[in-house]
Amino acid sequence: MIIIGITGSIGMGKSTIAKMLMSLKIPVFDSDKEVKYILENYSIVQKKICDIWPDVIQIEKSEQKINKHLLSERIFTNRKNRRILEKIIHPHVKERRKEFIKDVSKSLIVALDVPLLYETGSDKFCDYIFLAYTNEETQKKRVLRRLGMTEKKLDLIKKAQWSTDKKRKKNPYLVSTSYGKIISFTIIIAYLITIIFKRRILQL
Repeated sequence: MIIIGITGSIGMGKSTIAKMLMSLKIPVFDSDKEVKYILENYSIVQKKICDIWPDVIQIEKSEQKINKHLLSERIFTNRKNRRILEKIIHPHVKERRKEFIKDVSKSLIVALDVPLLYETGSDKFCDYIFLAYTNEETQKKRVLRRLGMTEKKLDLIKKAQWSTDKKRKKNPYLVSTSYGKIISFTIIIAYLITIIFKRRILQL
C-alpha cells in the first residue's frame, strides 16, 4: 500500500486534490470530516470540551451541541487552548485513521487529507506528500467567501499553520491550484504515474 498525505494551508486547494483522488477511486481519509464526526458523536469528547469551555455548548432539541464557530474562536485566539483541544481530539482521529487504513488495506494507493499534516507530525505515516498551493491573493479570495470567515480569523488560522515556504522545504510533491482544475488534475496524474513506477522498480 502507498500512503499519500494531502496538505496545504487554508484556501490552497487541499480539498480539491482530495476530490480528484477520490474521482480516481483512491480512498481518502478526510481529517476535517472525522473531527466533525467526533465532536458531534463522541460524548467523552463533548464532556471534556463542556468542562473546559462551557460557553461553546448550546442546547438543541434538549441535546447538548458544540457550537463549532465559538470553539474555533477559542482555539485560534489562544495557542494554549488549541493544544488542549488537540490533546482531546487527536487520539480519536488517530484511532479512526488506523481503522480506515485497515479497512482499505487491499488498495494500491490511499490518501490522508490532513490540514495540519506537518504540524502534527502525521507526515511520518506517509510515503509521499501532495502539497496544494496558490498565491496569497487567490487564497484570500477563496477563504473570505466562506460563511463566518473574516480577515482577522484568516490571519489567526494562518498563524496556527506552517507557511507554505516552510512546508516546501520538506520536499513534497507540489500541486498548483492557481490555473484551474484541469491543470491541477494533470499534475496529480503525472505524480501518481511517477509514484507507481517508482514502487514497481523497487519491487523488482
